[in-house]
Amino acid sequence: MQHQTQTNATALSLSDLFTVENLARKHPGILSVQTLRWQLRHREENGLARCCVKSGKKLLISETRYEQWLGAQAEKGAAC
Repeated sequence: MQHQTQTNATALSLSDLFTVENLARKHPGILSVQTLRWQLRHREENGLARCCVKSGKKLLISETRYEQWLGAQAEKGAAC
């Protein structure tokens, strides 16, 4: 049963994957292409790599995982 939970937790839906431009367009008041690109340029250091899927030359972002990552960043900021 535990294996099934882990599999579901790591599964990604195609409808949850966005290009940088499409994710910024979906949330224009919060995200910009420039902000996302800066965050993604440092994804190995900031933990954002787990939100990304490389498809050919495209880098796709899981909206759900990005939201979780952003929430964790907000919690870190509140702890300071």
